[in-house]
Amino acid sequence: MSVDHAQHPEIRETARPPTLHLALAREGPAAVVRVAGPLDLATVDRLVDLVDRLMGGGPAPVLVLDLSGVTFFCAAGVNALLTVRRRVASAGCTLVVREPSPITVKVLDIVGLQDEFTTE
Repeated sequence: MSVDHAQHPEIRETARPPTLHLALAREGPAAVVRVAGPLDLATVDRLVDLVDRLMGGGPAPVLVLDLSGVTFFCAAGVNALLTVRRRVASAGCTLVVREPSPITVKVLDIVGLQDEFTTE
């Protein structure tokens, strides 16, 4: 390593991966999950696990996923949405996607799924 590439001993890079934030609220008969941050391979399990817990114990008739705060969305996010839709439907409930972020809309459009979700 040359002198030009050596780091100063007191300077350390501490890259932290962006964190997914999930917040649960009730709006009348609907359960609303607000999603903020990246929906990627490292984070989608948290969303699917939360939905599984919600669907397991007396689920609300409508589950709203507020995706307005999603900052990154990839194939893992697409898979997670399809999984969530399947699990919500099998519980006899309805899934509504609220205000998907621009990146979410773009990726769903690219893979031909933009019209596959009920949105508000």
